[in-house]
Amino acid sequence: MPWPKYHKSRTRQRIVQAAAAAFRAGGTSQVRVEDVMARAGLTHGGFYSHFTSKDDLLRESLDYASRQTLEMLSKPLAGVPAANRFRTVVDAYLSPSHVAHPELGCPLASLGPEIARAKGRPLRTLAHGLKNRIAWMRELMAESQRDGITESQVLGTLATMIGGVVLARTVPEKDSVVVLNACREFLRRSFDESVEPAAEQSTKRGRKRRPTARTRRRSVARPIARRMKS
Repeated sequence: MPWPKYHKSRTRQRIVQAAAAAFRAGGTSQVRVEDVMARAGLTHGGFYSHFTSKDDLLRESLDYASRQTLEMLSKPLAGVPAANRFRTVVDAYLSPSHVAHPELGCPLASLGPEIARAKGRPLRTLAHGLKNRIAWMRELMAESQRDGITESQVLGTLATMIGGVVLARTVPEKDSVVVLNACREFLRRSFDESVEPAAEQSTKRGRKRRPTARTRRRSVARPIARRMKS
């Protein structure tokens, strides 16, 4: 009996999904084609019916992982007011569950440095995903918030999110929570200060002297350093 017409496309999708999880969990250099096929429940011999090379599979799996990440970050947004959407995404990304499951998470945090060293077409795929992420995050904001946030600030926010997850994965679990909390607090404060109306800022300055950036960094960094040493 012949396979149904959709069989090949479904099989290809199984391979892509298996590869996206395997590469994020184990790294592109450590995961072999036969490992991916076994994870998909298929034999190694069928690989070249779907892909010309491992790099070909890697590019498609990176694209899939980027879309999966946006879906993951979009889930908590149901019913959230427009003014809180940006903060909600930051909190969802900088979460213990994201840190604990790289195989389901952001490919920029899991594979960015490794793919940057290898270069080639997979790097261009990852860079394209980064551009899409920046545009997506900017669209999350309410109209009134976009006037106070520049594209470079969105990029800085994303860099802090990615770096925070990478750092949180390199330390023990109790310190990982400290890192995530510090990143969330920093980004919330930065976001709130950027979107605050100029008139309100002026009023606050008149009532009370605002702490300098250096003072804020010291007050936050010292307790964090003490917590991570204990």
